[in-house]
Amino acid sequence: MPALSIISRSIANTSTRSNVSFASLPLFVPTIISEMGTFTRIQSQGLSAPPYILCFFTIISFCWLSDKFKMRGPFCALAATLAGIGFIINATTDTTGPRYFSIFLSVEIFASVALLLAWVANIHATESKRAGGYTVLATVGQCGPLLGTNVFPESEKPLYRKGMWISAAFCLLVAVLSVVLSCWLIYENKKMDREGVPEVEEFEETSVERESGRREKHRYVW
Repeated sequence: MPALSIISRSIANTSTRSNVSFASLPLFVPTIISEMGTFTRIQSQGLSAPPYILCFFTIISFCWLSDKFKMRGPFCALAATLAGIGFIINATTDTTGPRYFSIFLSVEIFASVALLLAWVANIHATESKRAGGYTVLATVGQCGPLLGTNVFPESEKPLYRKGMWISAAFCLLVAVLSVVLSCWLIYENKKMDREGVPEVEEFEETSVERESGRREKHRYVW
């Protein structure tokens, strides 16, 4: 199987893991806050907004930094690790303060999703390949919500321990997969360098090879 196809599936699989936590948060954050026992339903709706405001600035910052340093994987792994820590805190404490603070960390999984969307485009040299990559991402990645929307059942309230641990596990798996994929892409880039393959920004690979007789290759952003 070509390396690019395997890489596309790897990012799609990472997206699937990310979407398990990603899909559950918008639905259950107000419920989780209200089940802390301190806040009313209306207060819980209002208190669910500040974590997302922080996450908005995190997404802008991480995306800007990843563009600046031309790296996706490390920032994706960092965001997923922060989210995993948030879910672990929520799964291991009973008091309101730490549990509410943990939500600010848990929602950082949204930053991983934003970076993954950009990463798909960065590993494909042409528009047609990017379209195919996004098709794989959308098809495979959307399997995550099938689990994510069912990990906080009514029977688990008020602490929802099982859902927290499942979400934490998938967040940490996203971090691990991001690091593995980054290392793989670095290896592929170095392999092309060793083989003396010229680097080009964007092209239709088949037409370039046919007209010039040279093998040229787009370098991956890791």
